[in-house]
Amino acid sequence: MSRVGIAGGTGAESGVGGAAGVPGDAARAGQRRASRLIDIAEAVGVHVSTVSRVLNGDPAQSIRPEVLERILLTARQQGYRPNALARALKRQRTGALAMVVPLLRNPSWARLQGGALRRARERGYVVMIMEEPTEDPRPPGEHNYLVEESRADGLLLATALRIPEHAREVSGAPHVYVNRRGPDRGHDVVMDEPGAIRMFVDYAAGLGHRSFALLDGLPQVDTVYRRVGAARRICAAAGLRLAVRHAETTEEGGWQAATKLLRNGPLPTVCGVGSLNQLFGVLAALRAAGVQVPRDMSVVSFDEDECLAFLEVPVTSISMPLPELGAAAVDALIARIEGTGARDVMVREPMSLRKRASVAPPPARPGPAGA
Repeated sequence: MSRVGIAGGTGAESGVGGAAGVPGDAARAGQRRASRLIDIAEAVGVHVSTVSRVLNGDPAQSIRPEVLERILLTARQQGYRPNALARALKRQRTGALAMVVPLLRNPSWARLQGGALRRARERGYVVMIMEEPTEDPRPPGEHNYLVEESRADGLLLATALRIPEHAREVSGAPHVYVNRRGPDRGHDVVMDEPGAIRMFVDYAAGLGHRSFALLDGLPQVDTVYRRVGAARRICAAAGLRLAVRHAETTEEGGWQAATKLLRNGPLPTVCGVGSLNQLFGVLAALRAAGVQVPRDMSVVSFDEDECLAFLEVPVTSISMPLPELGAAAVDALIARIEGTGARDVMVREPMSLRKRASVAPPPARPGPAGA
C-alpha cells in the first residue's frame, strides 16, 4: 500500500528526490497537463485564432452563437485558464467587473450573482461585488470612479431607482443595468416581470380566486414598478380585485405591509409577495393575527429559494431566471467593453411556477379587497 503525504517520509515514500525516489519528470507525467488554446480548438473543430478571440472576449461577427457556446463549454470542461496578467497588460484592462447590488443578504441576489460569477469566469474576468445601502442609495453615475481609476473595466448596476436625481446617464464607463431599467436606454438587462405576474394571476384565478393582493417593495425600484403596473393591468382586464401595498424589502417591511392589509377591510384570498425577506415578515404577521395559510389566504412568493420547501407551510413561488440574468448581464457588459454593440436584453426563460402547499382554492365566501 502506498503512503501519500506522510510528514517526514523518505524520498521513496513521498515521491520526492533521491536515487530511490520517483524522477521528477516521471512524477509530473502523471499530472494533468494544463489545457491550451490548441486543445480547445481541436476539440471544437475550429481554428485556434477563433478560440483565442472568443476566450479573450472579442468574438468576431462571423462566429456563430452555437460555436461560441461550444468553445466556452469546452474551455470550462478542460479547465482552461488564461494568463490574466499578460492579457490585462496587452489589452490595457484590469480583467475585473464591478457589480453593485442593493442587499447582499437576499438569497435571490445570491442566485443572480452566482450566474454572473460563473459567466465572468468563463469569459476570463473576475467580479467585485459591492453593496449599495437601500436607505440612501447613490446615483448610478457615482460609481464611474471604479472605471476611471482602473479598478474595473465596467459596471453591473443593480441599484438604479426611478427618482429624479438618479435619472442621468452613467457617462464614460461601460455599464449595464441588471434587473433594472436605467435612464439611458440600450443598457438594460431585465427579466419578464409582467410574465411572472401573468403566471401568478392565471394560476390563482384558475383555482377560483377573485380577490388579490400584492405586497411589494418601494415603487421607486424599477422592478417593483413594472410588477405592480402589470398586476393592475392584468387584474383590471380580468375583472379581479387588487390591493397593492408598498414597503421596504425587509422582514420588517413585510410585517408592516401585511399588518396594514389586515386592518383595511376584508381579507384578500390570495397574496403575492415581492421579495423573500418580505415574505418572512408577511408570514409572521399572518401567524400573529391568526390568519391560516392557505385556509384563510393563499400566499405566493416572487422570489424562489430552496428554503421555501422547508417552512411549516411550504410556500408556492415563481422561479425567475436569475442565474441566466446574471450571465446575460456579464455578456452584455463585455460587449460594451469590447465595443461590439449595445442593446437592451430581456431574459424570459426559464421561468416556472413551483407549486407548494401555501395555495388552495379560496374560502367559500371571499371578501373584496380594498383598492
